[in-house]
Amino acid sequence: MHIVILGAGELGCHLARVLANEGISVTVIDKEQQNLENLSKEVDIATMVASGTKWKALGELIEMNPSFFIALTGSDEANLVSCTIAKNLGFPQTVARVKEIGFLSRSRLDFGRLFLVDYFIGAEVLAAHDILKSILNYEDLDVENFAHGTIQMRTFLIPDTWEQEKTHLKDLSLPKEIIISLIRRKDPLGKEHIIFPHGEDHILPKDEVTVIGETQTMYRIHQIFKRKSPEKPIKSVVIVGGSPVALRLAFILEKLDIHVKIIEKDEKRCEELCDLLPESTILHHDGRDQNLLLSEGVQNAGAFIACTNEDESNLLLSLLGKKCGCSRVLALISDVTLVPILRELNITASFSEKVNLANRILSLVHGKKIISIASLCDNQAKVLEMKVSPESELVGIPLSDISSRLPKDLLIAAIENRGRIMIGKGTRILSPNDTIIVVTSAERVHELSDLF
Repeated sequence: MHIVILGAGELGCHLARVLANEGISVTVIDKEQQNLENLSKEVDIATMVASGTKWKALGELIEMNPSFFIALTGSDEANLVSCTIAKNLGFPQTVARVKEIGFLSRSRLDFGRLFLVDYFIGAEVLAAHDILKSILNYEDLDVENFAHGTIQMRTFLIPDTWEQEKTHLKDLSLPKEIIISLIRRKDPLGKEHIIFPHGEDHILPKDEVTVIGETQTMYRIHQIFKRKSPEKPIKSVVIVGGSPVALRLAFILEKLDIHVKIIEKDEKRCEELCDLLPESTILHHDGRDQNLLLSEGVQNAGAFIACTNEDESNLLLSLLGKKCGCSRVLALISDVTLVPILRELNITASFSEKVNLANRILSLVHGKKIISIASLCDNQAKVLEMKVSPESELVGIPLSDISSRLPKDLLIAAIENRGRIMIGKGTRILSPNDTIIVVTSAERVHELSDLF
């Protein structure tokens, strides 16, 4: 397999290292020769000094039979144009990194078709949601985000106070934006049962239930299932570092009515953040100043997040957050070897945009149609994010008719069609290139590429 990466910045270099370590042949393109020379000293890859929007340069690489063209420059426009050129030249699959959220949450325009992009990746969005699920959902057993954060999965225990154990799932008054996708239950003898639920099934007290739905609705899951809310709901968050991930995270927190305070030492960046985050407090100061952190009430904040672009700084800052007395401290990191250290210090590690992007690309490279995979019930079940092939025999058929052709231990939980999120219920129809969320038993995973 050969992969072409456009952009030798932090994201491009990190991905090139990861892919090369996997034994994959890589060519990196960049306009700056020095960037390529520095990278080629570290890892065995091919390089090309060129602009991604120059078609002749990309055309030369077609002879190498590349499988993917991945555009990771800092410019959305350059990434989209280069993907369009690459696709027209014959690259089989294109991936574009975008920072503008509009390309990810599209509705009227199909940007994938417009720019010939097979997969959009918002690296900062992935990292921001990784942090968000850690600070908001610590009482849940598992939380995963799909479809650029627009679809969320949560696993939790049904309380003893649940009073609808005799009600069929089809008769529960649940929001249309969610679906019960898995039930893990122990019978009176202690034997465990994994249930892929259908309309006639029930939810019992003490069941371990996995729910999938639109992210905004999932934030109300406590009220929907009458679960006890967290003892200390988060009302404020302190972020040190005005990185792109911090900006995206603050956007989301503002929408949840959580007050955000960002401490950033670069004055120009502070001015940018002030313009982009009208509801947040932006402080121009060095976040390593412990007296400042105490004076700003870090000890009383719902969470303290070290969110600079450097692992070393984030490790130091998270230690300061703990020393100041904040009960929930997170550090954004790229180096996975730091995780055990942070765990010993009772600091939550959240992976940076580089790690999230590399994981997503590896899923594409190894899984073809599979974008991402999450495990449930000690690996007895899987949740997969997949692309529907235009050649799939299931395209154009309502889910109610498809169900008889699918295994009983397989559920299509949600569908993303051109930015619209639809829960997998009977009248929904699969279309070519839809992104779907599938819940199935672990042994079925190898069959999914043929089905979809």
